[in-house]
Amino acid sequence: MNWLKRIFSRGQLDRDLWEEIREHLEERTEALIAEGQSREDAAAAARREFGNVTLLEERGRDVWRWVMVENFLTDLRYALRQLRKSAAFTAAAVLTLALGIGANTAVFSVVNAIILRPLPYPEPDRLVSVQSRDTRGTPHPTSHSYPNFFDFRKYNRVFEQIVCYHDSDFALSGAGMPVHLNGEVVSADLFSLLKIQPALGRGFLPEEEKAGQRVVVLSHSLWNEQFSGDPDIVDRSIILDTQPYTVVGVMPAGFVFPVSRTKVKLWTTLARDVTTDTSTPMTEQRGARLLDVIARLKPGVSVEGAHAHMDTIAAALAKQYPDDDKNVASTYVRPELERLTGNTRRPLLILLGAVGLVLLIACANMANLLLARTSEREREFAIRAAIGASRGTMVRQLLTESLVLAAIGCAAGALMAIACVKLLLPLAGDSIPRLAQTAVDSNVLAFSVALALLTSLIFSIAPAVRLARTELAGPLKEGSRGSVQGADRLRSGLVVAQITLGLVLLSGAALLIASFLHLLHRDLGLQPDHVLTFSISVPGSRYPDEKQVDFCNRLLDRLRTLPGVTSVAGGTPLPLTGSQMTISFGIEERPAAVYNRPHADIAFVTPDYFRTLGIPLLEGRQFSERDDAKAPPVLIVNRAFAEMFFPGEAAVGKRLQPGASMRDGEAPMRQIVGVVGNAVQTPLELQAEPIYYIPYKQLPWFVPPIVMKTAVPPAAMESAVRSAVASIDKEVPIYDVQPMEDLLAIGIARPRFQMLLLASFAGIALLLTVVGLYGVLAYSVSKRTREIGVRVALGASRMMVQRMVLEQAMLLVAAGVVLGLAGAFAAGHVLTNMLFGVSPRNPLLLAIACCTVTLTAALAAFLPARRAASIDPMQALRNE
Repeated sequence: MNWLKRIFSRGQLDRDLWEEIREHLEERTEALIAEGQSREDAAAAARREFGNVTLLEERGRDVWRWVMVENFLTDLRYALRQLRKSAAFTAAAVLTLALGIGANTAVFSVVNAIILRPLPYPEPDRLVSVQSRDTRGTPHPTSHSYPNFFDFRKYNRVFEQIVCYHDSDFALSGAGMPVHLNGEVVSADLFSLLKIQPALGRGFLPEEEKAGQRVVVLSHSLWNEQFSGDPDIVDRSIILDTQPYTVVGVMPAGFVFPVSRTKVKLWTTLARDVTTDTSTPMTEQRGARLLDVIARLKPGVSVEGAHAHMDTIAAALAKQYPDDDKNVASTYVRPELERLTGNTRRPLLILLGAVGLVLLIACANMANLLLARTSEREREFAIRAAIGASRGTMVRQLLTESLVLAAIGCAAGALMAIACVKLLLPLAGDSIPRLAQTAVDSNVLAFSVALALLTSLIFSIAPAVRLARTELAGPLKEGSRGSVQGADRLRSGLVVAQITLGLVLLSGAALLIASFLHLLHRDLGLQPDHVLTFSISVPGSRYPDEKQVDFCNRLLDRLRTLPGVTSVAGGTPLPLTGSQMTISFGIEERPAAVYNRPHADIAFVTPDYFRTLGIPLLEGRQFSERDDAKAPPVLIVNRAFAEMFFPGEAAVGKRLQPGASMRDGEAPMRQIVGVVGNAVQTPLELQAEPIYYIPYKQLPWFVPPIVMKTAVPPAAMESAVRSAVASIDKEVPIYDVQPMEDLLAIGIARPRFQMLLLASFAGIALLLTVVGLYGVLAYSVSKRTREIGVRVALGASRMMVQRMVLEQAMLLVAAGVVLGLAGAFAAGHVLTNMLFGVSPRNPLLLAIACCTVTLTAALAAFLPARRAASIDPMQALRNE
């Protein structure tokens, strides 16, 4: 009851409660008198019983809470009045906090969407990715073949279910214009593994994996867009690739699989890959690795245990099938979310750390502002102390003002984060998985509020400690100018910290900018300007191999007649797309076992391919129309291939045997007839990969993507291209129509996104640092007005005064730059994996960053120095 007595002693209880206590004591006293006690003993007993009265305890707590709320509201009203009086200070503080909190909130929203948010399926922690471990060269994850997957599924003892899938394209026809669709070929138990049931109909049945089965599950968006949300769509037949497929289900709105591909429109079973003609079906080719695999762990099974079990199965398969599996005798098993975000996790965490530095700079700036404001209010605090206010009460008032500023800055920062997310997300395109799900949701807002509370605590510590240690009676003494030396040292230290952190961010941004410019302006090995690319979905059921070649020839001939077209060709995979097909091969003069054969990327191209893309011919000849199925098998290699496999030799004339013929029987030997330049296949690759090209007519697979060199802007040719394709077959859709320069822009979207973010953070940090330095110098000049006036009166020139202020600024800058250099070297090491063609310790870029910080700091110091030089000594001494 001591706390309640303290309330009583301070007179903080309301009149009604006092009356209630008095009435209770009187009633209890009278009751004890009636029991035979004297009035004096009864009154004493009633008072002793007072501590056990529940009602009074509850009312006492109510009063305590009321007192606390009333004190807070009083502090809040006073804080708002003070901030309203100092509009300039409030605006600067809110802007500083909005920049710091807004930038952190925006980046956290991205991190939350990509890394922290679980996969959108029940029990997502039990979903794991299973990949083969290719030991050729540097060990790396690779895909599975169908036979290996079937064996994994058969012998697995650690997964409830294990599912395979791969990307595929479909042409939907029979209802107006043909439509190209992205889809997935999956094993039958996909939806049961994900524990997601279709909104209409059902999922797949195990028997629907067999040859001849054609069933499909539609996405909710496709159901709405192409079938008007018809509730009777289940069991209806639709035409895909000229073949009838039965719709067995429609997935719920918002369902996405794979998570990395948001434009998947349908799912069908692996029966699509089981062919009934004379060729070997894909499901029987152990060397054809195209499958991704996802599994659900059994309860109690760890990822490590599953990994060990799958390694055992992989090792057994490698012994049983050495020609195909010798190099994949182990696996990678890891959480699906980790696999999905593996390439983006580290860069995002680096960006989150970088934006954290911006927040620290903002806090340092705020601490400087509040220190200066506290010094200016020393006389006010002294008067309040003189009339009875405790030091704790005034510290609490400072904390309340800091909390109000943080709350306003938090609100402004949240609005800024929403705007930043809307502006930045389109810059990354589809290069970062799950980025499209980024939103400033309740979790992000909670993070923003937590930041506001944390920052208010951080930047209010310095002024609160300053107030707690200040002799409050000093400012009331006659002639006192306050003790500012310690505060000046603290403010100067905060500015040095800002300069240090700002230089770290600026040097990192300089590295990313130089890296991005290298990607943008390096030699691509081809000429992408005025080149239009597009793909065609030609159904193999209606166009077997010979007819596909005929279709391709007719299309190329038709496109060459279009006005504005200078050359046309086809090829797959196209440069700059990041798509690759890797096939092993044997060299005639160096025989080796199948599993020890070297491997390289492969492409299938038509004549004029290299001329259309501007890839130079270095040796030999290009492909011609005579290189068809009846001609001797030939191929062309790039310079990287020739230098890697035939160093110091002439590559032209050498004979190779590709490791996969894609047909029954042994692949033929092919003679190298030419060597071409290195065309960049993946925009982010640092070194050209070896690649060999095979004439499309000698090994037709499907109609390849088309490249057209035009004399007019490529985008202007789209309608003419669509008409040309329709003139040959109206049921064949085209898609991905875009200039080749756009492929480069898409390929470097991720480093561009990272570069823009870090450059923005560096700009904000530099701005806050300049403001902080200016504020310290301006405050120093205002406090030293009398000293400067005396100096000028004693003969100091204005140039000397100006130099004195600039020297003070440059000392701070020099200290910050020296400390920042160490941080910049560390930052370069952290950014190594995000750089392309740029050394992480580039002295030129570091010098540019140092010069930028120094020059901007000098500009920030110029105005206070000029103001100091213009002080009138007589006016300064008169005011003093």
